[in-house]
Amino acid sequence: MAESRMLLTINIRKYLVTQPRNKRARKAVSYIRERVSHYTKTSIENVRLSQDLNSLIVKKFSNRMTPVKLNVKLEAGKAVAEPFAERVEKQEEKKEAKNVKEKSTPAQAQEPKPVAKQPAQKREEE
Repeated sequence: MAESRMLLTINIRKYLVTQPRNKRARKAVSYIRERVSHYTKTSIENVRLSQDLNSLIVKKFSNRMTPVKLNVKLEAGKAVAEPFAERVEKQEEKKEAKNVKEKSTPAQAQEPKPVAKQPAQKREEE
């Protein structure tokens, strides 16, 4: 069977507003799985969420309740949901920039820093 892909946007705000704050992340995951199974016409047991998507839900979407964009891969009756590619690429770029920054700071610490010149004091004329 051929692999197919689809792009879904799921509005989790309608559902999460009525949920208690301490259970929102878990409820968001179950709601996303339910909606993906509805759109892909598979059972909930055959829907999997990637680790990247799960961490995004726990960190951002359960608090902000913004719509979640997903790339869904369908293969042999199973659906795998991943975050939309742009969001993942931005996070990877931030991680790379942070790693480059951390690697460059020890090298800069070894170089002597130039001493800033102090402004000359004005002479008082009597």
